[in-house]
Amino acid sequence: MKRPNWLRPQIGQGHPGGRDRLRPDREERKESPRPRRLSREDDNRKDRSAGTPAAGRNPQGTRSTFRQEMRAARLRQEERRQEEEKRRAEREKVRQEAQAYIYGRTEEAERKALEDRAAGRETFRARQEQKAEALEKKERRSLFRKRKKAPAGTEAGKPGKKGKRRPRRRLNWARVLLLLGSAALLIASYVTLHQPWLAFGRLEVAGNTAVTLDEVKEMGDAAEPLNIFNLNRKKLLDSLRSDYRVEKAELALGWPNILKVVITDRQPALYVAMEGTRYAKLDPTGHIIGLADGITGGDAPFVSGWHIAQGELGGVTEDEEIQGILGFLGKLDPDLKERIMEIHVDDQKSLKIYLHNGIPVILGTYENADSKLKTFKAICQELEAKKIKAQYIDLTYEKPYIKL
Repeated sequence: MKRPNWLRPQIGQGHPGGRDRLRPDREERKESPRPRRLSREDDNRKDRSAGTPAAGRNPQGTRSTFRQEMRAARLRQEERRQEEEKRRAEREKVRQEAQAYIYGRTEEAERKALEDRAAGRETFRARQEQKAEALEKKERRSLFRKRKKAPAGTEAGKPGKKGKRRPRRRLNWARVLLLLGSAALLIASYVTLHQPWLAFGRLEVAGNTAVTLDEVKEMGDAAEPLNIFNLNRKKLLDSLRSDYRVEKAELALGWPNILKVVITDRQPALYVAMEGTRYAKLDPTGHIIGLADGITGGDAPFVSGWHIAQGELGGVTEDEEIQGILGFLGKLDPDLKERIMEIHVDDQKSLKIYLHNGIPVILGTYENADSKLKTFKAICQELEAKKIKAQYIDLTYEKPYIKL
C-alpha cells in the first residue's frame, strides 16, 4: 500500500533502501535526479577502495536504520499532538475560569446548580406520578359509582332492556306561573306609563341659554299633561340643533322623574356691517346669530372699514377677510380678546387692532397676522404691565416699532 505524501519521511531520501520516486510535477527534482542505486559489486569495490573488508558489511543495516528514523518521526509527531492537546485543555480551563469569574460562577455553584436541577427533575417526576395515581383513583371511583347506580342487568352507562325507566321530571307549574305573571306585569306597566292621559315627569332646561322652556316643549310636541315617556326625543334634539342660537344640545335624566335639556348657546365673537344699514353678530365659526340696525352690545369687538353681503339668521358668511379675522381671534386667550375694542381694515386689507387703552397695533394682512401672534401677545402684556403710552405699535417690521 502506497503511503500518503504527508507520511513520507524527510530523512533518508535518496538512500538505496528508500522508495521515493521521481514525480513529473516537481521541476526541482527533475534538475537534481535521484542517484543511481549501487549494486553489490559497486559496494564491494567501494569497500575495497576504503580499506574495509566486504565480508564485514551488513546488507540489512540500511533498512533497519530507515525504520528507526520512521519510528522516531512517528514518536515526535505523537508527542507534538499530545502537547497540542495539553495546551488546548489548559486554554479551555483558563477560559472556563475567566467565564466563571466574570459571571460569578464557581465550580461549587455549578455543582449545586446541577444538584438542584436533578432534585427538581426528581420532584417533577414524583408530582407527575402522584397526579397519575390520583387521576386513576378518581376514574376508579367514578366507574364504581356508575356500576353501583346502574340497574341490574345493565352495564354502567348503558341502558338495559330489562331495567326500569327513569321517571320523567314533572313540570313546575308554580315557576311557570310566576314567570308569566312577571312578564304580564312588565307589559302592563309599559303600556300604562305610555298612556297620553298619564302625567308623569317634567322637563327642565339647563344651561345659560336664550331658549325658553315653552319653546323646548313646542319643539318636542310635549302636550299637557306632560308624559316624558311619550316625548319625541329625536325630534326635540333635531329641532334644538337646527336653531341658530344653539351650538350644542343634549338630554339627561334626573332623579326621580326629570328630563333635563342641556343647551349651549352660540357666543358672539365679532360684529360686522352688512350691505345697507344693518349689523350682523357672528359666532367664532361665522354663523349669523343676530341682526340689528346697530351694535347692540359690547361683548365682542366690531370691524370697521369692511362689510359683508346680506345674510339671514343661522347662515354662515363666506367672506375670506372675516373668516381670517375670526381665525386670528380664535387663537387668542379669552382675557386678551376682551381687551380688543375694534378691528379696522384699510384699503390694503391691513389690520389695525384698537385696544381698550386706545393704542392701535398694526398687524398687516390676516395672513401675516398668524406669524405675529406671539409678538402681539407679548406686546399686549408689556402694555398692561408697564402702562406704556404710545401713539401706535407697528408689527409689520421684523422687530416691533413703537411710536411714542
